Amino acid sequence: MLLLAIALGGLGLWFWYRLRKSGRKVPAASLGIAGTLIGTIMIAKGMPVIGALVATGSGLWLRYGGSLTGNGAPSGPAPMQIDLKRAEAADLLGVSINASRDEIIAAHRKLIARNHPDAGGSPGLAARINAARETLLKSQ
Repeated sequence: MLLLAIALGGLGLWFWYRLRKSGRKVPAASLGIAGTLIGTIMIAKGMPVIGALVATGSGLWLRYGGSLTGNGAPSGPAPMQIDLKRAEAADLLGVSINASRDEIIAAHRKLIARNHPDAGGSPGLAARINAARETLLKSQ
């Protein structure tokens, strides 16, 4: 059983190395699932310490996708800082400069529902819409 675990682990590492070398993304889910299964089998076959280590490492691989950097910094892009004047913000949301809080929030919800990146919209436009809402709400 130990030889099978070593062989499967070696195969997983070889697979990971070849994908990284070719420039493709590493499929974290498949490697994590395979390692978790190997760890579970090792625990069931009487190797609880090694199996638990393999299963735990695979769980971390599944959780973090093989990108454990150790610095705690978010891996996404930095948020954009957008400065809008009140008139620009009101024009973008389609409200008057003296609109009430409820009008601003309603206009923002309507626009962001259509232009959110998850709904096929542009991330830049969604950021400008959010900045416009913040600008108008801060000025009240």
